[in-house]
Amino acid sequence: MEALIVVDMQKDFCYPNGALYIVGAEQIFEKTRKVIEAARRKMKVIFTMDWHRRDDEEFRIWPRHCIMNTEGAEIVDELNPREEDYFVRKRRYSAFFGTDLDLTLREHNIDKVYICGVATNICVLHTAADAAIRGYKVSVIQDCTKTIGEYEQEYALKHMRNVFNAEIISSKEFLSLLNSI
Repeated sequence: MEALIVVDMQKDFCYPNGALYIVGAEQIFEKTRKVIEAARRKMKVIFTMDWHRRDDEEFRIWPRHCIMNTEGAEIVDELNPREEDYFVRKRRYSAFFGTDLDLTLREHNIDKVYICGVATNICVLHTAADAAIRGYKVSVIQDCTKTIGEYEQEYALKHMRNVFNAEIISSKEFLSLLNSI
C-alpha cells in the first residue's frame, strides 16, 4: 500500500505575505493539486502541518511561523484539503518526530510513501530521511517541491536519492504510475 505525504503547504510558507514565505512556492500549487486529486482515488493523502506554540523553541532559529490555530498555519486554499484526508501536526522538521504518522502508516499497511511540499531541504528532506530509516520506500515528486534556492533544491534532491535511496520522480511520472495501478 502507498500514501502521499504533502509536507507543510501552509500559508506562512506559501503565500507572499506569509511569515516564512518561500519565494515561488505558489508555482507548485497546480501540479501539487493535480497529484493530490489523483492520489485520493488510489491511496491515503496525508497533509503535514508545522504547528507551533507561540513560545516554541524553534523560534530561536527561525522567525515565528505557523502558530497553532492561526491563518498562517492553515493549508493553502488552492490544494483543497478535505475532511477525509489525514492531518499530522508537527513541531519539528520531520513529520515522524513526536507524531503518530508512523502508527497511521502501519495501521494502513503502507510500505511506500510519495512525498511533496516545502521546504525541500528542510522538512521534506527530514521527513524522507525518517521514512527511509523506518523501512518505507520513498519517492519524492521533485516538481511538487520547493525551497529557498536552486542550489538548496538540487542538493536536497541529490541527498535524498544518494543517502536514503529515495526515488526522485516528476508529477507526470507519478500520475502515470497511478494510472498503471
